[in-house]
Amino acid sequence: MTRPLHAAAASLLLVGCTAEPAAILPAPISTATLAYGAGPSGRFYAPPADGKGKSLKTHWPIVLSHPFSYTAANSFRGDTLDSAGSFDAYGVKAMLEAGGAVVYQPDKLAYASSENRGQLLYKKCAGTTLDEQLCKGSNPVEIDGIHLATRQYCADPALRARNGFADESQCQRGLQFNVICHSQGCLDSRYMLAAVRNEFSGELMYRHIVSWSSMAGANKGTAQADAYLELSASCLSPDCKSPVFDLALAADSMRQGQGLILNGSDSAVALTRKYVLLTTDMDCNPDEGQTCAPSFNQLYPLPVDPTHPILYQTFSSQIFNIDHPCYSGKKTNWQIVEGREGPNDGNISVDSQMFTTYGWGGTGAATPVLPRWVSGITLDPAHPHPGLEHMAYCDLKVPGMSDGQLSCNGEDNSMYRFSRIDLYRDIVAELVGAGF
Repeated sequence: MTRPLHAAAASLLLVGCTAEPAAILPAPISTATLAYGAGPSGRFYAPPADGKGKSLKTHWPIVLSHPFSYTAANSFRGDTLDSAGSFDAYGVKAMLEAGGAVVYQPDKLAYASSENRGQLLYKKCAGTTLDEQLCKGSNPVEIDGIHLATRQYCADPALRARNGFADESQCQRGLQFNVICHSQGCLDSRYMLAAVRNEFSGELMYRHIVSWSSMAGANKGTAQADAYLELSASCLSPDCKSPVFDLALAADSMRQGQGLILNGSDSAVALTRKYVLLTTDMDCNPDEGQTCAPSFNQLYPLPVDPTHPILYQTFSSQIFNIDHPCYSGKKTNWQIVEGREGPNDGNISVDSQMFTTYGWGGTGAATPVLPRWVSGITLDPAHPHPGLEHMAYCDLKVPGMSDGQLSCNGEDNSMYRFSRIDLYRDIVAELVGAGF
């Protein structure tokens, strides 16, 4: 398929300078190419078309950025249940790779600030402490992240040829990625784009990203985090540090084999609406007239650079029937977010997922994202699908899975349809069709 060249790259070719491969401008996925009017409010664009049978061989490799409280191993699972009742590990990655994509799924930390998780998404080293894993030890040994993925990808002549790179060095300086993130994984990837420099090129990481797809992203935080900090009286201490949360999350971090992480409550703070929307100084109160540090969204907006266009899109959903057996256990969280923010998926409000503005509700500057809607299917209009819970994108049992055969508590879901695998397949097939 013939792809247009950046004007700058074309001019270099005219004068015979071919040290770097010609930059590729993907065909647009834009307001002009997507159907509008999806979602309960009609303010969203439609999900991708059915990708069954289509190539999943993206031009650039894919990075999957996992959510809060999870590791890479238990995120982005497939649709197949094993004998223990768990969905297949790395199921989405395996499906995409079988379709021709090159996929990396870095293991960050289950519990850390979005800033630290963003650093780990780029580069993670061996160790048991946070500093060691952030490669601050005396003899750091790199074990994961996009930096390592770049080295591995560029060491393969066949993969270099896929992008037209002449050698490893050229590949390392020019390699691009498609980011697909879930929940807090979207906040940490945003930090990486805006604040982390690529060690090979010296440029900010956004210059190495061609698309960013947010799956139920916590892009405006969640009232759930604010509520739990309030209930635990965590903010009576400086920076809202909670020894109770730190101990509990340290234990869970050890259980998941991620080392001795003693400041896990940073992850709860990072997900509050105050931190994301008002100020990163949890001891400051702008609503009381105090001059406070900028918020996360003010510090790390999505980079917009005319010389390096990026496709930004958000995929949102909500629970319509919280009493469905698959979702009833989430009712407390759902009620907290419903009361403070409105429609939500049991953890994150639709407004936070949608992320069309940087501030509360419709306030703040507009973002460059394309907001898109995702829902389950019903075969009987008299019985609408109960909606999608937050972890539907990751590892949850959802009404309609297994062609309607899955049951969470003996209930009949035969009238519903939903496939996590098909959703990611459709998204990536669309990226392939657009040249990403």
